[in-house]
Amino acid sequence: MLSYIANIDTAQLIQKVCKRKNILILNTQDIKTDLSQYVKEIKINFNLIKYLIIDLNSLTNSEMEIVENIYNFSKLYTKTRIIILAPNYDEQNIILTNLYDLGFYNIINEFEIDKIENKLNIALSEVGIQKNDAKRFKKREEVIQKDSKIKNLIDKIKSKPRKKKATKKIKEESKNDMPSNSVYLFSLLLEAVTRIVKFICYVIIFVLTSIGLTILLNRELRELVFQIFGLK
Repeated sequence: MLSYIANIDTAQLIQKVCKRKNILILNTQDIKTDLSQYVKEIKINFNLIKYLIIDLNSLTNSEMEIVENIYNFSKLYTKTRIIILAPNYDEQNIILTNLYDLGFYNIINEFEIDKIENKLNIALSEVGIQKNDAKRFKKREEVIQKDSKIKNLIDKIKSKPRKKKATKKIKEESKNDMPSNSVYLFSLLLEAVTRIVKFICYVIIFVLTSIGLTILLNRELRELVFQIFGLK
C-alpha cells in the first residue's frame, strides 16, 4: 500500500507508476499541507503503509521542520519507506543533505518527467535507491574534510619511511666513518713514533760524534782507546 503528499502534476505521475507496478494507493493529499498535522489528523494506520511519497513542494513547513518531521515519522513507522520528491532541487539543498545524513536515500531531485518516473520506479522496487546512488546528496564540506584527512594520513605514512631511511643513512655513514677515523689516528701515532725515533737517533749520533771528536782531539784519551782495543 502507498500514500502520498504531492501536487496535482506529480500526483498523476505517481498514480501512473503505481498502476503499472500494481501498488494500491490508500490515501492522497493534493494540496499544500503541514506534514506533522497531516500525520496527526489523517485517518489512516501508517503501519499498513509500505511507501510514503512526500513532494517537498507540497509542504508548508520550514526546512528544519521538514527534516525533523520526516525523521520522527521514520522512527514511529519503521516499516514504511519514505520517498522524497524534490523536483529541480539542488543536490546540496539543506533538506536533502540532512536527510541523506540521517539515512534517507530514496531522494529524487530530477526535473524531467521521464527521469523522475524512472527514479520513482527504482524507489518503489524491492531494494529501492541505494546509498551509492544517492551519494551526490552528501555534504561537500564533509567530503573535503574527509579527503583532507586522508591526504594528511597518506603524507604521514609517506614521511615515516623517509625518516627511517634518513636515520639509517646517518647510521651507515657513521659506521663508514669509523674505519676512516681509526686509520687517521693510527697514521698520527705512527708519525709521532717516527719523529721520536728520529730524534733519538739524532741524539745518539750527536753523542757518538761528540765522543769521537773528543777522542781524536785528546791525545791521552786516544792512546787509552787504542790500548783498550789492542791497537797499540
